[in-house]
Amino acid sequence: MSEFTLQAIVTGDSLQLGEVFASIAAAEAADPAGLRRQLASDFFAGFTTANPWDTQLQSLLDKFKIIALAQIATDDGFYCSAQHPLREFFAVIAQPASRWSPRDSKPNQQMFDKLSALFAFAASYWSGSEDAQIACAAQLKQQLDDFSVWLASEDKRAAMLESRLCETELANLKLVSAEARVAEVVNHHLAGHPLPGELHNTITGTLKSELQYWAFNSSPGELPQLPLWKSWQRILPALGQLFSSAGIAVDDQLLYSQIPLVLAELERSLEHPCSNPQAYAQLVEQLSRCLMSAIQKQPLECADFPALIHSDAQGDSNTRIPRTLLQQTDNVRAGDWIIFVADGAKEGQDSIRCKLAFKNPELDQLLFVDHTGRKVMSKNTRDFALCLSTGIARPLPTQTITDTISRLLSPLVERANRGVQAQLLLHKNKAEQLVRALIAQQQAATEAAERERAAEQARLQEQLEARRAAARKAMMEARALADEQQRREAEQTAETERLRIEQAATQAAETIAKQQHARQSINELQVGAWLEINHESAAEEKLRAKLSVIISSTGKYIFADQVGRKLGEYTRDQLITLMVEGQIKILRNGDNFEDQLAKVIRGLRRDVS
Repeated sequence: MSEFTLQAIVTGDSLQLGEVFASIAAAEAADPAGLRRQLASDFFAGFTTANPWDTQLQSLLDKFKIIALAQIATDDGFYCSAQHPLREFFAVIAQPASRWSPRDSKPNQQMFDKLSALFAFAASYWSGSEDAQIACAAQLKQQLDDFSVWLASEDKRAAMLESRLCETELANLKLVSAEARVAEVVNHHLAGHPLPGELHNTITGTLKSELQYWAFNSSPGELPQLPLWKSWQRILPALGQLFSSAGIAVDDQLLYSQIPLVLAELERSLEHPCSNPQAYAQLVEQLSRCLMSAIQKQPLECADFPALIHSDAQGDSNTRIPRTLLQQTDNVRAGDWIIFVADGAKEGQDSIRCKLAFKNPELDQLLFVDHTGRKVMSKNTRDFALCLSTGIARPLPTQTITDTISRLLSPLVERANRGVQAQLLLHKNKAEQLVRALIAQQQAATEAAERERAAEQARLQEQLEARRAAARKAMMEARALADEQQRREAEQTAETERLRIEQAATQAAETIAKQQHARQSINELQVGAWLEINHESAAEEKLRAKLSVIISSTGKYIFADQVGRKLGEYTRDQLITLMVEGQIKILRNGDNFEDQLAKVIRGLRRDVS
């Protein structure tokens, strides 16, 4: 029993997924069908979390949920194959549906209508019988392909609109930024300060236009280094302090010290490049004339210069955002999808799903578009950071169907593998117990056989000693009888009796020795031993046989020839009898039986004599 692998399951092994359910059911006493229903429900929950939809689309999904749950819970192929029809359906609609939010536009309504039509067809398809589904499978495939083709064309059109919008917005933002930069500089030095009335229109017209031209065509780092910009950075601070108004008189010393310097700077500024040399020359001439009138104490009609108004009014420049909060916006890149939720509303209600079209740190602007490439909103970095921190804006979750399935199946595979490991451990313990029992049984059999051999040897030894004692007693009685007879007859009779007794004792000892030797030899026989057996039909014909099998339970020994054909089978006692009678001879058993037999006979003869 091997372990289950998530990779094999998600790449097509539905049989292994079925085994996972069966393993968990067996280990936890659960219902496999219940496990499948729970997994299907978890998939829908995970899919909804990973793909949050607007309430209008979510209602379509909720209606379809019951039908889809029944299909997923009865078909493991949904989790294992990306080509599964229902899985393809979810994969096709997941991304466009998660990026759709209600907007008053024809493409937006088309997207909703097509998704509604897909849901309606899918509900009809999976509500039918299996035969009906087979018949309509090609039609479902065509519906999904047509939607994918339409979606690709819409995405291409949206990309073109987005590109044009970004170019236009970038130009507008640069213009607004340039206008704001110039207005900030001019207002800082001139707003609220008295200036001749004739200069008001010149400054708000010619000067503002000239400075905006350079601010628009230069980067923020290059602008302070431009000669014309540097000249007016020196002129504007003095210009706001050189003209008098009702109740405000300028010190003569200030006029005499500053006006010559300003006039000289104006003359030098004529040498720098400008966008409209003629209009700029008129500006310098008019401003120089007013300055000369001021130093000559000629009357000038002065009024407070009104602050320049510009369109860069987003956010509050005085708002201070913590650096750590601003750094959150660094993780958001152009192309990321963001969901904006109204304060107090749920995620699917009054939410706007939009894409960050471009992010320009120099202009401090972020442009957001919808799925059709149309502008939704633009924000500066501070405002967007506040939206992120308060939860009004957050990244739109993006998770593929495969990732959702893998996340759900991973704990199931781990549970099944734990059950497999437990069963393997149980089988291992049973096998070890069986092996230990077999070893104990073999050891007991060996010990019993050893005890039986020792007892047999002791019994034979006792019989031998008894026979020897009887022989000695007979010899003593023969000698006693011989003494009673006449010397010659007694001696002759005693000698004859003694020879007879010795011969009988010798034969008895040889018989006992043969039996003991035969018993020991047969006990030591092992499978593979070779014997020479006299054939029953011909006394002179001898066969060579190999011991093939020893059946311990019945005491049978089975012999075969060189090619493995059975020659015969004998019991242990039969083999001992045949060996004593000389009908069989052990040819090879690893022991030197001849030396052992000779040693026994010599010992018996010494005891008799």
